[in-house]
Amino acid sequence: MRPVFLIACLLPLPLPLIAEPLTRTDPPAPIVDQLRAEAGANGELFDGVSGWPVDLEGDGTMEWLVQAAYPFKGGNAVYVRTYLFDGEDTGYGASADIGLDRSLKRVEQVDGNLHLVIFELLDNDPRCCPSGESTRILTIGN
Repeated sequence: MRPVFLIACLLPLPLPLIAEPLTRTDPPAPIVDQLRAEAGANGELFDGVSGWPVDLEGDGTMEWLVQAAYPFKGGNAVYVRTYLFDGEDTGYGASADIGLDRSLKRVEQVDGNLHLVIFELLDNDPRCCPSGESTRILTIGN
């Protein structure tokens, strides 16, 4: 047997990344109040909000990924905006619109990043009911 082959067999294989699914829940009232007030100030209707708590900074305080829905006037459809809010330790004050205007199906934390799984409309899907999905990765850094 060749020594090179033996050494190659003993090298450890890389571990696969493990996705930690985040639980969708109602965000804290100060976040909802802020988004509702902003919608009113912009002349928009506010239809509701979903949130995913996640410790992005590793400090034990939950930051929030939040998706707010705004209905079109006179219609039965909504458009969404997705935000990151700082945690309770800052009064949820700092926020950023991350520019994702697609509805989230689920959110996973993988290796410190957020994997945002969004609905995708496939060729034979009715417009109401997308059955596909794709993933956008939100890289978290300092």
